[in-house]
Amino acid sequence: MGVFEFVFFTALVLVGGVVSIPLYAMRRGYNQSDENLKIKKIVEEQKLEQMKQDNYLLENKSMALELEKIKKERELREEKALDSKENKRWLIEESEDKERV
Repeated sequence: MGVFEFVFFTALVLVGGVVSIPLYAMRRGYNQSDENLKIKKIVEEQKLEQMKQDNYLLENKSMALELEKIKKERELREEKALDSKENKRWLIEESEDKERV
């Protein structure tokens, strides 16, 4: 092995080392930006899930209030129906002839 080959291989190793450092840095930067995007995506998904849960709870509360309102309206209608003379024909009235029973 001569001096020329020694210099050639030494230069080849140095050039390879010098070129590989920026390539490694670019790859590492790409991976870091990819990881940052993944983290942002996970954070956004967590926020979305939290909003879904909050919305679900609000819907349940509003549905419960609506149900209570409907129950009260139904009770009022039933009371009015019992009090009105039009609907008394459906009620069983006590007869004066209790001896038949």
